[in-house]
Amino acid sequence: MVTADVEPLPAAEQLLLRNVWVVVAPHQPPRRRDVLLDGDRIGDWSTPGALTVGDATPVVPAADLWLGPCLVDPYSHLEEAHGLVEDLPRLAVEALRGGYGTVALSPQATPWRDQPQGLITGCHHGLELLSWGSFTAGGAGQDFSNHGALLAAGAVGLAEEACPGHELLFHGLQWQSDAHHRGQGSPLAVAPRDPQLQAGGVAREGADALRLGLPMDPVASELLPLGQLLQAAELVDGATGLRLLNVSTAAAVACLQQHRPTMDAAVHWWHLVEDTSGLTKLADSWRVQPSLGGRRDRQALQQAVRQGLITCITVNHRAIDHHQRLLPVEERPSGLAGHAHVLPLLWKELVEGLGLPVEHLWWLLCWGAQQFLGHPPEILKPGSSRWLLFSPNDPWTMPCHGPGRGGVNRPWQGRIVQGRVVASGLTPGRWLAKP
Repeated sequence: MVTADVEPLPAAEQLLLRNVWVVVAPHQPPRRRDVLLDGDRIGDWSTPGALTVGDATPVVPAADLWLGPCLVDPYSHLEEAHGLVEDLPRLAVEALRGGYGTVALSPQATPWRDQPQGLITGCHHGLELLSWGSFTAGGAGQDFSNHGALLAAGAVGLAEEACPGHELLFHGLQWQSDAHHRGQGSPLAVAPRDPQLQAGGVAREGADALRLGLPMDPVASELLPLGQLLQAAELVDGATGLRLLNVSTAAAVACLQQHRPTMDAAVHWWHLVEDTSGLTKLADSWRVQPSLGGRRDRQALQQAVRQGLITCITVNHRAIDHHQRLLPVEERPSGLAGHAHVLPLLWKELVEGLGLPVEHLWWLLCWGAQQFLGHPPEILKPGSSRWLLFSPNDPWTMPCHGPGRGGVNRPWQGRIVQGRVVASGLTPGRWLAKP
């Protein structure tokens, strides 16, 4: 029996992880197990010490590692499948490196995903891709898209990145409610955001935005459309498929705490990690959608996560090129690129900082995301290849990207990140090299 450290990692087809933490299913605490990896699949597992292997099978001491099902990103962007800045292969590599097995693409694309031919679905380069269809034509909030054709073509649901007019919203919810009564319902994800009230603001109104001279986004741009969404859902009987996409303020959290019954709600991952108090005016991480809030907003969102008001965490991956990155903050396209830093930074912020149970973090990044998408939870079990292996104590440096192909708007460039996904059953060769 060969004993090996986590790095360098054995290349053997079979490998025994000794005493690894395993996260299996929702509402189940993690347990220590010995896990036999057979190629890209989980061959077998048992209580520590109960599995025996042959002398040629490497054994990895894994007491500091965590094995769990692949993560699910319920909302990210891919504007062009064969684009110069981003394409399907690069998105797949990035997502798999972060431990993601499924990514649901937003309607925002060129052309807009308001027609069946614009949807991207199926397995691409090992990554499961889903597509949201646009709730309105061109995402303009003026006229319905062809909902029936989009859903028939495989859209996971319908989405809108700003709250549409009251009449469109009401009729859309009624249509969705009727579909649910027929057993054909699908999610409708709407961002509580009013672009007119936002008025070009790039940071939530407050002392930090004033200090840095940034255009301010008033809280009302989220709070008023949120009230409209909640009211419309109450007026339409059976509107159970409505999802709140990327709530971002303490005021929105307070509103959700008072609303019953609770509604599935998502939060942009960066809003749980960073706020305006920790950034300079030139930081790459200002320009996200919805606008980044202050420390009070971040703390309120973290508490909402802890209380179960937040269903899942979205990545909102969007790559921009070198020239776009050089634009002034208020002119730069909004968004951050990358999946690989999501699990380690949220682990540090929520598990180590907030004391959130690990299984709750997996709910937010996997099972809750599946619920948001209207899918059943995926249970980890022997025979599965949809697993990841995470090392919370493995440091790596966020790459710095210069001009060239690929997104250059990753956060924390050049900084050390603690923790990374070291292996996945969905990647060729199983093991992932450091970035």
